[in-house]
Amino acid sequence: MRRSSRRRNSAGAVTAELVVATPLLLLLISLIVQYAMYEHAMQVAQSAAQEAVTATRVQGGSVSAGQLQGEHVIRTLGTGLLIDPGVAVERTATQARVEVTGYAQQIVPFVRLSIDAVASAPVEPSGGSP
Repeated sequence: MRRSSRRRNSAGAVTAELVVATPLLLLLISLIVQYAMYEHAMQVAQSAAQEAVTATRVQGGSVSAGQLQGEHVIRTLGTGLLIDPGVAVERTATQARVEVTGYAQQIVPFVRLSIDAVASAPVEPSGGSP
């Protein structure tokens, strides 16, 4: 009789452990996927910033050309990954600067990760006639 009473006391212990462990495992997997989505969105933002600064800094380049190039890269690479993207382009006589902002796609509730990628480069000098 003692053995049967021990079995009854431990009956359901595995089920209780699974009830606790399964949601924790799913949360861990979701956090890993969320981090991967964040990293990928960051790569898209960095690529967009680099392409936009290249279009802005070249001889004959402009702020609007950089803006269009940055938005094009985001549409091409980041559809659904970069939420609320913004491309801010500045060009002075000597420097071009682009900042791409947004948020990574949200997988885990209440985890909103912001993206901020900046690229800058010197402006190519305009070739004057000798």
